[in-house]
Amino acid sequence: MIPTYNEKPNLQELVSRIDDACKGASIDAEIVIVDDNSPDGTGAHAEELGKEYNVKVVHRSGKLGLSTAVMEGFEAASGDTLVVMDADLSHPPEKIPEMVRKIESDEAQMVVGSRYAKGGAVENWPIHRRIISKCATLLARGLTKVKDPMSGFFALRRSVIDGVELNPIGYKIGLEILVKGKYDSAAEVPITFADRKAGKSKLGASVYLKYIDHCIRLYEHKKPWLARYVKFTFIGGIGTVINLAILWTAVEVFFAHYLWAAVLAFVVADTNNFIWNRWWTFRSKGKVHIQYSQFLLVSINGLMLNLIFLKTIVEDLMPALGIGEDRASVFLVVAQVIAIFLVSIFNFIANSLWTFSDDT
Repeated sequence: MIPTYNEKPNLQELVSRIDDACKGASIDAEIVIVDDNSPDGTGAHAEELGKEYNVKVVHRSGKLGLSTAVMEGFEAASGDTLVVMDADLSHPPEKIPEMVRKIESDEAQMVVGSRYAKGGAVENWPIHRRIISKCATLLARGLTKVKDPMSGFFALRRSVIDGVELNPIGYKIGLEILVKGKYDSAAEVPITFADRKAGKSKLGASVYLKYIDHCIRLYEHKKPWLARYVKFTFIGGIGTVINLAILWTAVEVFFAHYLWAAVLAFVVADTNNFIWNRWWTFRSKGKVHIQYSQFLLVSINGLMLNLIFLKTIVEDLMPALGIGEDRASVFLVVAQVIAIFLVSIFNFIANSLWTFSDDT
């Protein structure tokens, strides 16, 4: 399964190497190329290669994305063992037989060509690309135990995806299958990831943002409450910065009374939090005016709870622990952090069960 967009210069070598590797291992392989109407004529070139090799070409109307191309390739393929790889020659076709053997021997139902398994490597990557790759891998660590969950080179039994609803965003269809697929075990085969030989890389800022969004959605699928709480607290952190900025500006620039400034800062920050939580955390479609009122009430109760927690810690707990006034300022900050954490849990649960109850 090879998704393509402007990969004509690489296609002849790639198809030839796949054919040689599979014939050498006595594997009857069908090569499915899904082309997104490449301006450089990749689709037509693939059709020409079909006269010499067992190639099936799926032509799509435009640049519709790698992940959906792979899914269309799954539908077009006739085999039970499916292999996905990039067209830029970064994935070594010579590893296909080893990956297929692991599946056909029932050692695993999904096999990943891994840069980070023992024996794996990358060629000629600059330091910034290595850092980005490691950070992206770390982001997916809570989703799968596979060491290279971002790999675009993988094999699987068709049964792994039968009846599974896949909604991939961006390029990482393999990660989507690792999280949602029906399998008992996944294995990794070490590969050396090579630089593309021709053509232009499709990676860019939008791809990285889509990957982050994809990971968030997968965490929501696997650990929905934890994912929502992390988003809720992240938005709350931004709201805190907005609150402090408005408070300072109102007092120092516009000479407002600090209490009125605090009220203004609270309302603006909480409105920001409501908008983002409604759109991002809970993806709500409820009535805005009702939800906004409920969100404000929860926040006001949370503020009161914060003061109660803070007062209890400072006036009761700290003296009971023998913390003197000489260290009180340090522990006051610690007390506020604890209070904010407890209130964030209260706010999250209250909004989940009341404000956005129809969306949880």
